[in-house]
Amino acid sequence: MREVWYRMPLKTLIVDDDKKLLSVLTSLLVEDDHDVTACNNGLDAIEKCRGEKFDLLISDLMMPGASGLDVLRETRKIYPDILVILITGFASIESAVQAIREGAYDYITKPFKLEEIKIVVNNARERIHLVRENQRLLTELREAYNQLHMVKRIMGAEDNGELSEAGFSEARKNNEPFIAGSMLTHYYQENRPGINTPMLSDLERISVLRDRGFLTEEEFRLCKSKLFKTLQH
Repeated sequence: MREVWYRMPLKTLIVDDDKKLLSVLTSLLVEDDHDVTACNNGLDAIEKCRGEKFDLLISDLMMPGASGLDVLRETRKIYPDILVILITGFASIESAVQAIREGAYDYITKPFKLEEIKIVVNNARERIHLVRENQRLLTELREAYNQLHMVKRIMGAEDNGELSEAGFSEARKNNEPFIAGSMLTHYYQENRPGINTPMLSDLERISVLRDRGFLTEEEFRLCKSKLFKTLQH
């Protein structure tokens, strides 16, 4: 799992009025598979964020025009989930603490070794990966819930145990993720009773729901039976 997030490309914005340091940081992160955009002042960085979404922002704290705190505040208004790493001199440590309070992910004090910033950036990369993974799992859970809801409707669609074509039509009209809906659509539109690919897909879906504990064995058996009965009509 580590290899997955460790090589995960990130869109990264680097901001520093020290052009030499900006060049060094840009080269360092490009070598580490970052898609880097570099700015040498805070105002340009804010404009970049208004036109493009970034995963990670690395900014010097003390800059003319717009400080690192200004960049932090403005970019988080646009993208609240962006992770911000600030680079600060020892004399401005209180401002760095203030930045953390305002939502910065971390800060690095000058002078620093390149290995130090790599560690902080990789920690941020892992954090971003975990957030994305949680979002993906929530989406899967939401989809599973929707499918489970449709399975329950199938099981209670008609008193005689048969699937209702009207019920499927209504579900398709409302663009609901209906279990077995794709199978019926192909069956009625193409009028080819031998088609089995959509049915295999539906069987896989209810099998996944069963394996994840959303369906009992009895519910799975009933759904499977109704899918087969639908093909016979």
